[in-house]
Amino acid sequence: MKNYTILFISLFIFFFLSCEKINRLEEEKNLNKKNINSCVRKVDNILRSEIKIFKNNEKDFDSFYEKMRLDYPFFFQDTLFNFFKEISRDINYNIIFDSVYVHYKEKNLFSDPIKKGLCLINKYFKIPNYKIISIIDDDIVDTHTPPFNPIIIDQEKNIIIIQLQWFLGKNHIFYTNRKQPVPEYISERYSSEFIASLLLHELSKSFCNNEENNLELFSIMINEAKPYLFLDLIMPDFEEHIIFGCAKEDIDFFYGNAASVWKYILENQFLFSSDTNLKQKFIIPSSTNELGAPGRFGIWIGWQILRSYFNNNNVSIQEVLKENNYLKILNQANYKP
Repeated sequence: MKNYTILFISLFIFFFLSCEKINRLEEEKNLNKKNINSCVRKVDNILRSEIKIFKNNEKDFDSFYEKMRLDYPFFFQDTLFNFFKEISRDINYNIIFDSVYVHYKEKNLFSDPIKKGLCLINKYFKIPNYKIISIIDDDIVDTHTPPFNPIIIDQEKNIIIIQLQWFLGKNHIFYTNRKQPVPEYISERYSSEFIASLLLHELSKSFCNNEENNLELFSIMINEAKPYLFLDLIMPDFEEHIIFGCAKEDIDFFYGNAASVWKYILENQFLFSSDTNLKQKFIIPSSTNELGAPGRFGIWIGWQILRSYFNNNNVSIQEVLKENNYLKILNQANYKP
């Protein structure tokens, strides 16, 4: 009986200590969830430039543009006058605008998570007051390669541009009726629910200190994963597939196969290999690779390693994003899928 009592006490202590182990990432996310609505940083409204250009009621374009130049000097510049005047009368541009306007009207349904994300970024890094502008372009035609991220950031002018023609829903005719339809792993991201995560991901890259010349697979996995760890904190209410910019089914596949893929990488000694073919297997976006897995599996594993590293060490998110001692990250993460 005495032995059973000792065993029971031991198991109780083990269980208690296990429960006491703090998930630092979840703790930080929960704190941000509580504070996100009281965030006081002022973020300007998104300028819907396509509405200004294509629905202006001015008969005289010169007068209209002069007004826009005074109201929005950061975007409506003298050098762009002729270009804007020309596209306002272009048939193709007007067709594109009509589709965007039908989809979004004049509502900025995507602006709230962007504003909250920018406000939370400022908790960790000082950032300028970015001007956010939506535009349309005619690059949806077959001659253009569909972008994996249709967000443009001009760090010199502190301007963020959202190309709304690429956010009309994955089954929109613009993407499906091309001679070469947009691949589904790309068009999956072409809806309004992904605008905030794609924008904040692109912006988060600037906070990461990466050893760009290191072409080993593991360093690339970590470099590419760092922005997603930061998005964990600045988008605490969002599901993982939104943050990673993929289908829910891909995330399910990653979790279900992480152990076997990680074992495959280790057993084949890929982790510190600089073989460029490994990028195609584990890093490059694709529908499925030769392993039968969704693209970017290696980046997703890198994300989980960084989560483990953050949870198991007394480090700040700033320190993690700046850390480029990849062996240290690997050893101290204690990643076990």
